[in-house]
Amino acid sequence: MIKCPNCGAELKYDAKTKLVNCEYCNSKFEPTELKEKLNISEKVENTYEGKAYLCSQCGAKLLTFDETAITFCSYCGSQAMVEQEMIKQKAPDCIIPFKKTKEECIESYKKVLSKSLFAPRYMKSDIVVNKFRGIYIPYCIYKASCHGPQVNKGSKYSHRSGDYQYYNDYSITADVDAEYNGISYDLISNFYDKFSHALPHNFKEIEQFNPNYLTGFYADKGDVEDCLYESEAEKLAERDSTNYLSKIKTFRIYGCSNPHAHFTISEKKLGMFPIYFLAIRNKKNTYVNYAVINGQTGKAAVDLPVDFKKYIFASLILTIFIFLIINNLLALTPKKICLFSILFSIVSLIISISQVKKINDREQHLDDIGYSNKNIGEEQTLDIKTSKPKKSIGIKNVYKQIIGFLIGVSVLILNFVNDIYYYGACIVIFVLVIMSFYNLVNQHNRLVSTKLPQLEKRGGDESE
Repeated sequence: MIKCPNCGAELKYDAKTKLVNCEYCNSKFEPTELKEKLNISEKVENTYEGKAYLCSQCGAKLLTFDETAITFCSYCGSQAMVEQEMIKQKAPDCIIPFKKTKEECIESYKKVLSKSLFAPRYMKSDIVVNKFRGIYIPYCIYKASCHGPQVNKGSKYSHRSGDYQYYNDYSITADVDAEYNGISYDLISNFYDKFSHALPHNFKEIEQFNPNYLTGFYADKGDVEDCLYESEAEKLAERDSTNYLSKIKTFRIYGCSNPHAHFTISEKKLGMFPIYFLAIRNKKNTYVNYAVINGQTGKAAVDLPVDFKKYIFASLILTIFIFLIINNLLALTPKKICLFSILFSIVSLIISISQVKKINDREQHLDDIGYSNKNIGEEQTLDIKTSKPKKSIGIKNVYKQIIGFLIGVSVLILNFVNDIYYYGACIVIFVLVIMSFYNLVNQHNRLVSTKLPQLEKRGGDESE
């Protein structure tokens, strides 16, 4: 805990003024100036101290740097936070201070919600919105380097002789001297990789670590190894260098369409990056959705569920509008209406099937390297890495569309004389399609939600 050198009261860092403020005596300090006033030595600076709070429901551990108690868990929304002892953590090498205030963060969140017509009301509640919390997330910052000759192969058409085509093969050597600095990945297994990638930070604004920036905010401790993302960082550098090398005329002339350079990690640093985090529980208190805001840039990433009532109302209006347009353009007959109903059931079926992989990847953490590789015990690791993925959608979730399709096709094939059969088939298909849309909404909400409780895992995990 860092105290005011003038009165001994608590200090808080103000992201708007970029100063450390004392609310008791109104003193204001530059972070570097305060460091000198408090005579923080290099030895002390290698660690930072905070009061630990443990969530008894999901296992998340957060550090706070003032006397304010943590009343709810930022990762699962639980109020079962248990105070623990003061603990010391190894200080990171660098930090990006918060630049956006909580008010600016809330505005970014509301801007995202304003573009979502089907977001549930509870996500817009002031009580929910005010639960945004600023947390410093640990990141590993990689420098990928490539120095020296890089050999690529090329092949170019030469001539044709009879039935044979002849090509000249080339070996193209280029001296590459390149470095990519600032490639960063979070070290929190419960911070979904999708969010981390969607909220890049500006590495140029990074500063040497100063514990004064932590006052007034919270911090989490990394729980995955800093070597985990080395290969990903190398691949990123290689992909970008390929895009650059491909523009060089020499490679194109000699038929090398995919030149590459081999990069290795030459340096790793630990940094702390600012994130505003919000966990939103649904009305039944069974799922949680996440909203994260970059505390440096203000960019937002939100898991938005869909309110079925709003969705079906908008769908009905759109259906009526489309029907009126088609009715004006075509002479609709009972057979044509039945055919259009069949097409709607096919579209619904295709969309349902397309959700399978996405839902499965999210629930099995197959698209989250940090979680999948975390050392969470031999049994659970085996379950994640080697077990067969569970099917997220079985026949019970698509049979409605199949039944509707079969009814419609059967009526067309039998070619009934009485129109009532066609209209009856359309009504049945329409009802089944509405029911399938309900399934689609539920599938989407599963895709963007996390089941609760998560007693055996850390906070913020993406599945049960």
